[in-house]
Amino acid sequence: MAMANYQVLFSGDIAEDSKVDAVRMNLARELGIDERKAKQLFSGRTVVIKSQLHQEEALALQARYAELGAVCRVKDLTPKIPDIDAADYRIDKHVKRDADATLKDITAAHQECPRCGHMQLEASHCARCGVDLVAAIKQKRKEDQIIEKKIRELRNTKSKQPAFTHSAEPIQSEIRQQPAKRGLGGWFKKRS
Repeated sequence: MAMANYQVLFSGDIAEDSKVDAVRMNLARELGIDERKAKQLFSGRTVVIKSQLHQEEALALQARYAELGAVCRVKDLTPKIPDIDAADYRIDKHVKRDADATLKDITAAHQECPRCGHMQLEASHCARCGVDLVAAIKQKRKEDQIIEKKIRELRNTKSKQPAFTHSAEPIQSEIRQQPAKRGLGGWFKKRS
């Protein structure tokens, strides 16, 4: 028995000989939605019209929407199972790897949010704080470049300035001029 893993998707595309307003009204009537929701179907985003269908049902629905002027796609969500050869997974076949290499492999597809430090799979926005990751990474690079530039400027100005030399002699003379402190024993002797 075939699994019901098919979806019918709509991205706002219409047939060449169709008008957008007519297709929008047809879809609103067919789907039982109001005009506002029908307009959202044409926003450019892909919308799942119906899911968990058998292949025949999905193709029939795609043909029905084509009659209304809407160009839909059918997507198969059935997991693809590659041919697995047991010899590929023999333990003695693989060379032992260090934990750092394994950790790098695991985190290779992950990225860290520059704002909150959350590690997640590559995405456009952070799952924890919601920041736009592309914009945040660009901003962090700009800040890093500014910091590096300032550090280079400071190093250049320090190398151009004459070296500061300080003589210890004035400090030594100030120390000699101060009276020696004798502690409590000296204080009692002075009082008596």
